[in-house]
Amino acid sequence: MLNVFLGQFKLQGGYQAIRTSSMTGRLPGQPSTLDHEWGGLTWQATPAAALIAAVYHVNGNNGAGNATLYSLGGSYNLSKRTLLDLQVATVQNSKSAYGLNTNNVGTGAATDNPFPGHSQTGVYAGIQHSF
Repeated sequence: MLNVFLGQFKLQGGYQAIRTSSMTGRLPGQPSTLDHEWGGLTWQATPAAALIAAVYHVNGNNGAGNATLYSLGGSYNLSKRTLLDLQVATVQNSKSAYGLNTNNVGTGAATDNPFPGHSQTGVYAGIQHSF
């Protein structure tokens, strides 16, 4: 992971390689290798407000295909312990079925993941408070 701070801007980038040689727990056709690359830019517009743009990409072997996720969002600190958060994202799949939700295996309505080769777009809005 790389972070570069340039005044009000922060550039981020990273790479992750996941490798497994074991077939335990994997269904046929599931990848045994995944390569993730990502990059982003954060603009701290004011002490309370930040805008964030990011791109994430994954490549999988064994016919898993690849996907690219684009995200645009921002946060606003209401206080030292409370912030508002908003993100809009879309994932574009090749023949894969990667979704915006993490840790869901499979496709369709049961998992909220798109069908193979289809894209998915979503919005996340939230309030975070630290106790």
